[in-house]
Amino acid sequence: MAIATTGTSMANLGREALPPSVWNWSGGYIGGHVGGGYGRTSFTNPFGPPIYGDVVDIPSFVAGGQIGYNWQNNSWVYGLELDASAAVASGSNTCLAASDLIVSANCNAAPNLFATGTGRIGYAFGSLGQTLAYLKAGAAWQELCGKLGDDGMR
Repeated sequence: MAIATTGTSMANLGREALPPSVWNWSGGYIGGHVGGGYGRTSFTNPFGPPIYGDVVDIPSFVAGGQIGYNWQNNSWVYGLELDASAAVASGSNTCLAASDLIVSANCNAAPNLFATGTGRIGYAFGSLGQTLAYLKAGAAWQELCGKLGDDGMR
């Protein structure tokens, strides 16, 4: 019986021979976000259907931040996140006009704050676990400023 060994050092092995590090999703994070959005809202008319429509389109610019924490157990990742966004948004439409001969009003809508609290469950996969597929669910809150403005005679 013969046993042969060869002496070598880690420096001689090269980078390929070192074990790969496995990505870990655990830990806290903070971040910011910017973007755009589009929304629609409607107003009800107590005098019947308005001739100009009851829908207000609301384009918007949104900016805010988020904070969260993830826990990883093997390949499963669990997380919680809170975020808030301020919006520069405004939309208006002539509404509450039953005919073009009576006083009508503008309906204005301007959402200006959004906030969410969410939970996440995901699965990390790939050769190093750097890809995370997840489901996210939670609650959202929005502050919407809506008002009627007198338009005068039509």
